[in-house]
Amino acid sequence: MRKSGQIEGLPQVDEAVTGLCVETVVSGGIGEAVGIRPGDVIEAINGESVHDPIDYRFHVAEEAVEVVLRREKDIIVVDIEKDTDDDLGVTLAEMPIIKCNNKCVFCFLHQMPRKMRKTLYYQDDDYRLSFLHGAYVTLTNLSEAEFQRIVEQRLSPMYISVHATDPDLRGTLLGRTEPVDVMERIGFLGEHNIQMHAQVVLCPGLNDGQHLKRTVFDLARRYPSVASVGIVPLGLTRYRQNLPRLDPVTPDVALACLNQASAWQRQLHRRLGVNFVYFGDEFYLMAGRRIPAAAHYDGFPLVENGVGMVRRFMDRFEAGVSTLETLNCRRISMALVTSVLGAGFVRPMAERLNRIPWMTAHVVEVKNRFLGEGITVSGLLTGRDMLHALETQWQETDVVVLPPNCVSHHGLFLDDMTPKDLEVAVKRQVRIGTYDLADTVAQVARGDTRSGAARDPKATPHPYILPHQVA
Repeated sequence: MRKSGQIEGLPQVDEAVTGLCVETVVSGGIGEAVGIRPGDVIEAINGESVHDPIDYRFHVAEEAVEVVLRREKDIIVVDIEKDTDDDLGVTLAEMPIIKCNNKCVFCFLHQMPRKMRKTLYYQDDDYRLSFLHGAYVTLTNLSEAEFQRIVEQRLSPMYISVHATDPDLRGTLLGRTEPVDVMERIGFLGEHNIQMHAQVVLCPGLNDGQHLKRTVFDLARRYPSVASVGIVPLGLTRYRQNLPRLDPVTPDVALACLNQASAWQRQLHRRLGVNFVYFGDEFYLMAGRRIPAAAHYDGFPLVENGVGMVRRFMDRFEAGVSTLETLNCRRISMALVTSVLGAGFVRPMAERLNRIPWMTAHVVEVKNRFLGEGITVSGLLTGRDMLHALETQWQETDVVVLPPNCVSHHGLFLDDMTPKDLEVAVKRQVRIGTYDLADTVAQVARGDTRSGAARDPKATPHPYILPHQVA
């Protein structure tokens, strides 16, 4: 039983190591004025220990701030008077990431080839990344103190990897030998006004069918604390050796899931006023179903997880394409690089662009030879696969436009090629697109040389988070 303010069975841990290193000090900022230097370590603010950027942001939001710094062997105390919203004008070192303690049967990182860059193998399960970047967490590795911190610092919303509410099944999916309950922990957070979004990675034959129904309706009973459930398909690469056998989400499976859930959505909408359960775009594309209208997504709460991203992409294009027809530009030819699934909705856009007198567009559909042709989304394309597709499907073109989610935080494809490497190989301008294709085309037409990553912050995810498997 849960005691007041506690969750049964959580580990009690010692206080984490404190201190956050200052990397740079902004010229003319508060930090420079009070003598903060690069290399200083912020130990505490107003008597509260600082462990990470969340602590820093939380405690610095006061008018009177006492900052304790460690500079080599010296301890320095700085008193600052400022407006509540003013930052100290410093940039901070990246925080160490909390590692995952599960062995999920569907884990994508366990299916990566060897000898790739280290960050592609880093398995995080960090509640702080959930708050900062929308990363999904299982809640299996949190201590009592960390749950209390989520509540005290209002780290909301949180994004929870649920997968199943049946404890035995969830334990199996997480690769554990014992049942793993999630509903008590969700209940604790909900009771303390923390909003949550839940995710289910669908594994056919394991957590679909009646198990999926139970999961959806168990979570719906926690609405509005649990605001939504997103269902995304598992990804299976050609490197899945010595791992449990799993079945892929096929077009038939995708269609069956959508048909099964349509009745749930109607029922939940009548009861809650929202559809509550939403499927990743891949389900509709694989099943050959129309992408739902924007109203279906109830404000797009899960768009960063690939739920409704295609609808938003299509709607932005429709809203902006007519303005392209008014531009008086030199003739431009453009190659639109996309994935197997992405080609299904990018081709109609190319056809629309080709009606513009000064515009020629063609689609380059890239098969994923690197991870296996079962991986059909643009977020996991490599530079070499895109180069191969461009060479084998070459048409005369001025500009090659790549998907916005195919590069890392540091501007690398999965295989460590860069857009510049690709540009040299094809001898054409290569740019990263944005999530607004009409705007991308307009920028090219006007001679804007900035790539999408420079213009669209959503194109640069956190360095420890793989680009989502969106089409």
